[in-house]
Amino acid sequence: MGKPKLNLSYHEQDGVLLPNIRISDQPEDEQSLGRYGRMALAYLRENHPERYAVLKMDGTLMKTMHQVQRDALERMEHLTQQMLLDDPMPETEDLLERARHWNDLKSMAEEIVLQTIIFLVR
Repeated sequence: MGKPKLNLSYHEQDGVLLPNIRISDQPEDEQSLGRYGRMALAYLRENHPERYAVLKMDGTLMKTMHQVQRDALERMEHLTQQMLLDDPMPETEDLLERARHWNDLKSMAEEIVLQTIIFLVR
């Protein structure tokens, strides 16, 4: 994998061109993220540190992770509802059977969300 191409703008200061970058003024751990946002942040930090650094420097890291969180939750809701239409809840009084069915659907939806939303380089 080659170096990431940075689209930075510059300003002149004392005859020297300096990049227009800023570090977010809020530490990551002070901004609450949901489960999927935290997973995406950890994945980016561990597997794509150069992209993580770029997002952090331009101040859009947490905004991006919050968007990932929203997208993942929306997709989970949509997928589980669609799966329930395709494979309805069993008509039984056995609560364990109903819980197993629901957990199976949720696990399948979550696997799709992980592969299509969380484990993407932003």
